[in-house]
Amino acid sequence: MQGYSQSLFEVLSKDERIIVYSSEEDGCFYTWNQSLTLQCWGEAGQGEWTELDIRTLSDVPKSYNEARQKAIAWYNSYE
Repeated sequence: MQGYSQSLFEVLSKDERIIVYSSEEDGCFYTWNQSLTLQCWGEAGQGEWTELDIRTLSDVPKSYNEARQKAIAWYNSYE
């Protein structure tokens, strides 16, 4: 899934998403909408980011740490 480009501020504005994991080596980060959705974002250039993929979880994580663990597991599933 490829979305339109947004600045990091736009991605994180209005507290709709929080960053739960990032990979400097791959140049991507993962956000959680504090409900069922994780999103993977990649650099689109010039300070812009594009949604690379999205995952809907079956259960709402109970905490930031649980959402982070789910994002890390998702990231590791690509390897």
